[in-house]
Formats: sequence, C-alpha cells, structure tokens
Amino acid sequence: MANAHSTDLYYLGKGILSFNRLVSGVPEGYRDLGNCTSFTITPAIEKLEHFSSREGIKKKDKTVITQAGLTAKFTLDEYDRDNLALALLGTHSGGVINLLADATIEGALRFVGANDVGPNFQVDLWKVAIQPTAEVPFINDDWGAVPFEGEVQSDIDNHPSQEYGIITEINMS
Repeated sequence: MANAHSTDLYYLGKGILSFNRLVSGVPEGYRDLGNCTSFTITPAIEKLEHFSSREGIKKKDKTVITQAGLTAKFTLDEYDRDNLALALLGTHSGGVINLLADATIEGALRFVGANDVGPNFQVDLWKVAIQPTAEVPFINDDWGAVPFEGEVQSDIDNHPSQEYGIITEINMS
C-alpha cells in the first residue's frame, strides 16, 4: 500500500458482492449478487456516560462503550429470481418465487474490490442477518433497485480470532 498522503490512496470503489446463504445452517456457497450500486459498513457503538454531581453544573467524567456492532448496507439492481427472493423474504423453485417463505436470511457477505482508482480490498463478513429495507419497484421511471441492510453478528465459534470479519488488501494485476 502507498504511504499516507499519496494520491494513490484516493478511492473510487467498485467490485463484486457475493452472498453465501445459510439454509438450515448449511452454507449454499458464494453467489455473485450481480450489479451492486453501493456497499457500506458502518460501526455502531453505544456509550454510557457518567457525570459528577459534586458541583452546581454536572461535568462528564467518564464514558465507557457498552455495546459495539457493525451494519452492512448494499443496493442491488439486477432482478434475478435469487435477488427477488431475498428482497421479498422468499424461496424459489424453478421460475416461481414463494413470497414471505423465509423471514430469516442469514449468511456471509464477501466484497472483492475491482476499482481502477485506489487500493482494492476484500471484505469478508462471516455472519450477517440481512433484510430488505424498501419496496421492490415493478413499475418505475428509473432503474429498479432494492436496498438491503444487515446486522453483522459474532461468529466466534468458526472464527475465534476475528469473530465478525476481516478486510484484506488485495493486489489487482
């Protein structure tokens, strides 16, 4: 990786997002989710603040983190039956999607960077419970897209030293 303060570190992210869905606890294998127009990871923390009551104005004298987690968000714009089944909490058999047949969607997310500008990374999130976060547009004047959000969960049994996931810099040649 280039040194800090280098224009080589400016970033225009592109890449491929895949999902390894768990069905009855068994991974199906990574499946390319198609064109993904955005993929983000957001850390979330909750803090507990303590204030001294020894004077007329309370003063904060300690803050501790009581909870930490990660949220992954992504948007898909390819309407294949697997993506529609994810978006509508369904399953599919042949060309038929059974709506609301699987309210629990869990698996691993993998992003493999393929951008031309900036460093490339592979992001592996071991265990993510995902859900659609908006309607699935079937009539619209713009490209259809379906946003998802996922709570990254601990997978300490299978990954004791990196229980949520890892980010690895990869070289594109």
